[in-house]
Amino acid sequence: MNHEILALIFTLLSGLCAFTVFLWKKLVRPTQEFMTDYKDVKNSIEIIRGEMVTNGGTSIKDAVNFLRNSCERIEKNQIVLDQRSKASLHYHDEALFELDNKGRICWYNKRFREFTKENGRVEEGYDWISIVEEDNREDFLKELTSCVSMCRKIDIETISMNGCKIHFVGYPYRISDDVHEGFLIHLYEEK
Repeated sequence: MNHEILALIFTLLSGLCAFTVFLWKKLVRPTQEFMTDYKDVKNSIEIIRGEMVTNGGTSIKDAVNFLRNSCERIEKNQIVLDQRSKASLHYHDEALFELDNKGRICWYNKRFREFTKENGRVEEGYDWISIVEEDNREDFLKELTSCVSMCRKIDIETISMNGCKIHFVGYPYRISDDVHEGFLIHLYEEK
């Protein structure tokens, strides 16, 4: 009977050890790993929470809203400045016009309209090039295209459609050395 009791106790101990190992592998170890991961996640959340407050003590959302409001004010001020400069140039005594970064006319003043009225409608796109006499137009376009693409000053003398010597002088609105957003050009007749 001793052997049977010892075998039974050995079997029970073996089962208990196997059950303990099973619980360790399937429950305790994953729980420990989860707790370690949980601590890492909690630490990461604390770091993110710390980063969500700017140095001024407000939240990132407040900072973004402030930045958006500042950008809106800057945009409104820029629109007003643009309109103010156009208004001041509109009644200027010199014929002025503006080209976009592709060379299309996008604005002109009253004097430019008076100066070009004999040359037809030059109010949009590339129509303004019709001011230049057809025989000189190809050379004019080469020089103009070069100035626009190279972001450099326009200084071109040519002949108008009514046979007068005309001069185009313009400066790019430079963003950088090789990028611009158009030109302001002064057009006058050579005497």
